[in-house]
Amino acid sequence: MDKNRMTKNAEKIMKVMKMGYRYTLSKLQEITSFGTTELCMAILLLIREQRVKQFQCEEGVCYVLARA
Repeated sequence: MDKNRMTKNAEKIMKVMKMGYRYTLSKLQEITSFGTTELCMAILLLIREQRVKQFQCEEGVCYVLARA
């Protein structure tokens, strides 16, 4: 997957995440309709940029925006 596509997917995830508080991987996949690889690569990019944080929650692993 090329970097431009990852960046575009990451921005779509950010837009989605601004509408709520925390999301599981499966919920983000349901909302965005991304394949598993596309979604994971975009989330990885967001985590590396410190825009999204990952933590353990009741549903498994959850993702939240790092900054408001």
